[in-house]
Amino acid sequence: MKGWKSALRIIIESTLMACLLGIALDMVTAHIAVEYFTYYHVKVVDSESPVVMALVWGVYAAYWFGIIAGILLVIANEARKQPLAVSRIRRILCRGCIGIWSTLMLILGGTYLSYERLHPGPYNNFEAERRLASVTTTHSTEYILGAIVTLIACYLVWSHPTPINSAATETD
Repeated sequence: MKGWKSALRIIIESTLMACLLGIALDMVTAHIAVEYFTYYHVKVVDSESPVVMALVWGVYAAYWFGIIAGILLVIANEARKQPLAVSRIRRILCRGCIGIWSTLMLILGGTYLSYERLHPGPYNNFEAERRLASVTTTHSTEYILGAIVTLIACYLVWSHPTPINSAATETD
């Protein structure tokens, strides 16, 4: 390992971004269907507040994914002849997180708007079922999308062109 401090920074930043993405997603979904967290998941905190659920579950369900993604990014970076600066990897991660969040919001909205067509009645409570199904579908695709974006990010890190002397002079 050429730069253990850089490797550690990549893992920490990847974990923080995964947690922030988890919180951002859960802030939306917990306000749509808080029962997804309070009824259909194990109890990790004694609250039914959507904000508390988003903060707790956003970190609890995402930190481990960020660690794994960070390790994979370090491996991809170390496989290069000249590793990228952490700031370049950070930019790749930020774009990936924005892409994931945007895609998940489209899935959430699309599921919500098409629920009646995809699941014709009868309904006990149409709106509650539609909200829960939208949140469930969104969270079901979260890890798959995260894995795809992580693999793409690793490829981008590994294959990113490095101009002569840029990595040595670029500050993190």
